[in-house]
Amino acid sequence: MGIIRKPERWPMLSATACTDAAPRPGRGLRVVLAAALTFVVGAALMPAVAQPATAAGAPAGMHRFVVAVGKVDAGSRQNWVRLANYSLTADGKAYESHFHWTQRSPGKRSYTGVRGVGCRARSCQVQTATGFQASSPPRKLQGTYTVTGSVLRIQWDGNGWEEWTVSQPIEGKLAKLAFKRSSFGATHGYGYGSNAKWNDRASMATIAAADHGEFRHDYHLWKTNSGKPYVDEGSGSPFWMRDWQRCDSARCLGGTTTATQYYLGTANSSSTDRRNTLWHWRTALADNRGEYCYTGNSHVKPMMQIIDSDGGFHGWVAVEASFNESSPSQGRDADDIGVFQISRFP
Repeated sequence: MGIIRKPERWPMLSATACTDAAPRPGRGLRVVLAAALTFVVGAALMPAVAQPATAAGAPAGMHRFVVAVGKVDAGSRQNWVRLANYSLTADGKAYESHFHWTQRSPGKRSYTGVRGVGCRARSCQVQTATGFQASSPPRKLQGTYTVTGSVLRIQWDGNGWEEWTVSQPIEGKLAKLAFKRSSFGATHGYGYGSNAKWNDRASMATIAAADHGEFRHDYHLWKTNSGKPYVDEGSGSPFWMRDWQRCDSARCLGGTTTATQYYLGTANSSSTDRRNTLWHWRTALADNRGEYCYTGNSHVKPMMQIIDSDGGFHGWVAVEASFNESSPSQGRDADDIGVFQISRFP
């Protein structure tokens, strides 16, 4: 597979129901017994109170989820995103590790140590969002989870809660999370889970061989137009770059359109997890600066591979954390930040 591995009230009996003005011997006892029997039989026939079913075990039986979630709000300039791994245990515990980016504290782009050479795009070292090139996610949460009907609710210890609607695009092999709501300000998100190990991943060769015309690009991205913020949203169409070519390095793919240089690489030069990073920039922007490899406001997009329980590759959940570095006068107006997926599933 190319995988590197919610009761009805009953009437009370009155005192006269068990007595008579001139009682006959034994009649009172018979009345009591008859009333008691009626109550027992009636209670047995009474419809059960309907309650939501809370399932035992993980959502759709899946324990490891890749998740992109964030606040993408046109009315704010303090948006944030995070890219995470969720591990859900059979006894209802939740553990999470994540990367986090925010307009409150925008970071600079980082180099991955992976070079795109011999793959149509210009020979450049791939950039990513600040910190994504680290050996592991720097932030961690833990808590508990419940599944009620199709709703997964995770309660993080001291960090609020979030809810997702669970479905199964591949029954028994892959679960999908559709963002529902949270207590900590998130507005959008994507997630998928399986029982594949965390180091089960698709190689660059497998990614290059995939039919990228089958992958949907669904996104919610904060941007501005003449200083006015808006959320750029889209759904259903393929991603702009679909013809990926393998680079000399087994850690990189490259490609071009008439106007843009595209790179897809691992998070660093030695990672063996599901992280990839997408980097793209307009060729003319580099040329106008007299640069071969662009060092201005490029698009940096950390990603996590979607892998089913059999090891099959189905795209990515991802974030964009492209903060303004090269246009100081524009401040946060020149940021691009949001969440998206490139996947086989609507």
